[in-house]
Amino acid sequence: MNRTSPITLAILAALFALFAACSKKDPIIDIADDDPEMLAAISKALGTLPEFWKTFDKPEHGEREFSLKVKITDKRGTEHFWVIDLQKQTGKIMGTINNDPEILSSVKLGDRIEVPDADISDWLYMREDKMVGNETIRPLLKKLPAAEARKLRSIMTNP
Repeated sequence: MNRTSPITLAILAALFALFAACSKKDPIIDIADDDPEMLAAISKALGTLPEFWKTFDKPEHGEREFSLKVKITDKRGTEHFWVIDLQKQTGKIMGTINNDPEILSSVKLGDRIEVPDADISDWLYMREDKMVGNETIRPLLKKLPAAEARKLRSIMTNP
């Protein structure tokens, strides 16, 4: 799957520390489940989730490419995935997995899944050429190579 949109680039950077839009098999940035900075970022993202849905329901100002970060667990462990092509259908949120799993065997790139509210850990969308949201990237910025962190900060609305 070749995607070169700004949101795809941001998603790949956020998850894998590289802007490799053609390859979705880059290594994961490992963060402990109890990392205080990551837990705070998830809490902030969830606290602003109503703002995301308000914009999702009525986008303006070039707002597009909405995505949710979703925690999925199977017998192999837990992994967070960005889910794109979101739709709300009869009270359910549906979306498409946007990266290859490194740990799990129950999902794969391109799978269409239901997104339970309880499994959402972050959100983002693009406004013009800037990324809005993506709180969980902030604890990862210091783990990225300096050049990659600079690229990512340059597209963030609040670097």
